[in-house]
Amino acid sequence: MTSANVTQELDRDFYLWIFGGLTAATIFLGFFRNIIMFYMFVKSAQTLHTRMFSSILRTPCFLLILGVVAVAASVIPLILVPVSVLFLVFIFIRRYFLRTSRNVKRIEATTRSPVFSHLSSSLHGLWTIRAFGATEKFQTLFDAHQDLHSAAFFLLLTTSRWFAVRLDALCAIFVMATTFGCLLLRDQMDAGSVGLALSYAVSLIGMFQWGVRQSAELENMMTSVERLVEYTKLESEAPWETNKKPPPDWPNKGLVTFDEVSFSYSSEGPVVLHKLKAMFRPREKVGIVGRTGAGKSSLVSALFRLSEPKGKIYIDGVLTSELGLHDLRQKMSIIPQDPVLFTGTMRKNLDPFNQHTDEP
Repeated sequence: MTSANVTQELDRDFYLWIFGGLTAATIFLGFFRNIIMFYMFVKSAQTLHTRMFSSILRTPCFLLILGVVAVAASVIPLILVPVSVLFLVFIFIRRYFLRTSRNVKRIEATTRSPVFSHLSSSLHGLWTIRAFGATEKFQTLFDAHQDLHSAAFFLLLTTSRWFAVRLDALCAIFVMATTFGCLLLRDQMDAGSVGLALSYAVSLIGMFQWGVRQSAELENMMTSVERLVEYTKLESEAPWETNKKPPPDWPNKGLVTFDEVSFSYSSEGPVVLHKLKAMFRPREKVGIVGRTGAGKSSLVSALFRLSEPKGKIYIDGVLTSELGLHDLRQKMSIIPQDPVLFTGTMRKNLDPFNQHTDEP
């Protein structure tokens, strides 16, 4: 083997090592790049999610539409006259459409809920429905819900198509005005300017319709936000905790006093307990009897303040209306009439807050 062959062999090994190193570096850097990109994508998605509402409100589609109009106006200045008229017509049509579409969207959302609730309840009670032979009855009821929702959904689609047709008409008028403007000013314009104006005017049709329909769809989707806001404004219970704290060993006797207590389950509902006066002494076993709806369970509801009663209820001399709901309900227990199988151990159910030890 000559020295030239040895040198050639060493050069080949050298280049193989370089090739192997570059391959390993490519794999490592590619893996590292994917990890960095995945982390960046996750952080970007979180950031975009928090800024979604403001981003939708500030969508740049209108800026793109203005850019198309600006290009056409720079070539044909007279185009601003029909554009101003078309813009006013567009504002009028959009407002007219939104007054109808918002209400139609509310109707569609209202009629959609019974379809899903009926389907869910039917699936959960499928064996009972078959056992009593009520399949056709439930199918008829489902068809009625579905027909009502389909009618509302079809009405929503027709209103959207009505709006789309008029947007297409406005865009067609704009393209026609641009074309006639090019014909009138053909002696003052070159071929490049005419082509630029016409191409931008034609591209406006799809862009303009998409942008306007998205803005209108945003208004329609805000009906869901309205329903969510209504839930945030529901009447809430009394404060969970107040400055008034009961003694640590309260209640230690079991003296319960009702003083002119009136109770109703809602502010507009009927009064089920009317100026009740009673006293339950410690270690007494009291049985309350009465027909259905006489107000037996309402006594427990008044004790737990499921709805705020009128009058005064004392437990071991402490006025319950001055306590926070957490302090009040934490100190009392109830065994419901309905049999319930609780999860967890017996000890966990007897002492859910771990306030006692296992020592007697």
